[in-house]
Amino acid sequence: MTEDERTELQVRVVRLMGALIEAGMEDVTLEDFHAFAFFADALAPVWGNLPPVGDVLKDEDGPHYPALQRELDVLVGRGIVTVSHLSPDDRGGRWRLDITFSLDLERAYAWLSIADQMPDEDQDLAGFLAELAYSFVEIPTGSRDDAARLDAAWSAPETSVGRFVELDGRSPTGRAVPNHSVEAARRFQAYAPAGVVLTPAEQTSLYMSLMRRRAGG
Repeated sequence: MTEDERTELQVRVVRLMGALIEAGMEDVTLEDFHAFAFFADALAPVWGNLPPVGDVLKDEDGPHYPALQRELDVLVGRGIVTVSHLSPDDRGGRWRLDITFSLDLERAYAWLSIADQMPDEDQDLAGFLAELAYSFVEIPTGSRDDAARLDAAWSAPETSVGRFVELDGRSPTGRAVPNHSVEAARRFQAYAPAGVVLTPAEQTSLYMSLMRRRAGG
């Protein structure tokens, strides 16, 4: 991976974290971060954006992006992302670290202001992540990872555990594959009143409301 690609992923991490914090999430758990990253990838085409991270391995524990996690760790080392809570957690004999993150907002936004001036930055991305984050935080704490596992693309029967959920519209062999999350979000248009065209923000909000209900929120 080139240095430019790593920088792009670091900007992505900060944008994801920033959107969640601005939407009212004071501390971001690892599970919430990766679930939100998944929805951002899955629903990006609704806004005309291609997912910058792409396919994600379907794991029993829910979405996890090793590339984003690696750059998140780097940003912690640089002090842009801060660890707000850290403690051991016993989950039925399986010990793991219970960890939450926040941002050094002054440093993060100064960094993003530079990224926003780059010619290849998608100007609609910030608006998309903001809309998505407000819908995401309405899902109750502890259920957001469940909501991701109930997503149309994640739960599609043709993608078994241990295989990649293909979100960029192409299989590794170049075959076109559907993005079921996008299809489901756009399907709400069929229920809109005559003459009403749902905006990408409305489609996103309706889809995330469906995920919240499915997760028991």
